Amino acid sequence: MSILLIDIGNSRLKWAMASSNGDLDSDFIDQGSSMNDSPTQLTEFDPLSKNQSIEKIICSSVIGETQTLALKKHLKTIMPQASWFKMNGLSAIEHLGSQYDQPEQLGADRRAMALGAHQMFPNKNLLVISAGTATTIDLITPSHHMGGWIIPGMALMTNALNLNTAQLPKVSTDKEDSSLKIGTNTHDGIYQGILASHIGAITMAQEYAKNQKIKLDLMIVTGGNAKTLVALLKECSSSVPVHHEEQMVLKGLLAWNKMGLTS
Repeated sequence: MSILLIDIGNSRLKWAMASSNGDLDSDFIDQGSSMNDSPTQLTEFDPLSKNQSIEKIICSSVIGETQTLALKKHLKTIMPQASWFKMNGLSAIEHLGSQYDQPEQLGADRRAMALGAHQMFPNKNLLVISAGTATTIDLITPSHHMGGWIIPGMALMTNALNLNTAQLPKVSTDKEDSSLKIGTNTHDGIYQGILASHIGAITMAQEYAKNQKIKLDLMIVTGGNAKTLVALLKECSSSVPVHHEEQMVLKGLLAWNKMGLTS
């Protein structure tokens, strides 16, 4: 039997197939469809209608409930035999507790990444950094998700500067620049400032953990700008090892399945 894992993000939908014994299929859609598409336009799922071995659809969604339910309806139409499971902030709370004031309000993607990190690196104190549309920094101990920070992602920062100022240009953040330096022109001032703000936030998260007497064992970095952050963190000679892990949300959904899909 097979499992369909779906990560519905702010910008794109990603998915992967997994076997019932818990292994991700390496042949998954890396970028998937734009979330501007309607569910009926997501033709990438249509070939799966012939796969009667899919017994579960496990989803993380950070978009509106109406869009998520529309996607669920579309998938149930083409895969009626599959059971639907949607992650939330309380998922597997008995496996990894939460210090969030209202755990049910934690984003499903952050909860998935926390569970995935917790399973991949048990008994470790972790910083999980996701560099996507928003950049999230979460502190995970062996027993709890302690909380975290949310800041605008790199592209969102440059878009905000471009849209809300008269003359500042829109700067691409797609390049993998592994060197942090002072900007000597407007373009570099924006780009390097965005890099510095991210490294600064991560450095402050390390300091916070230290002040809380939590000795970090590892920083896990994922998301579209992960390679840039990993290179910069290594350049900054961080005392905490840095690990690049792709598709943390999908791997977190798989971890939830191994934990019994409890909510």
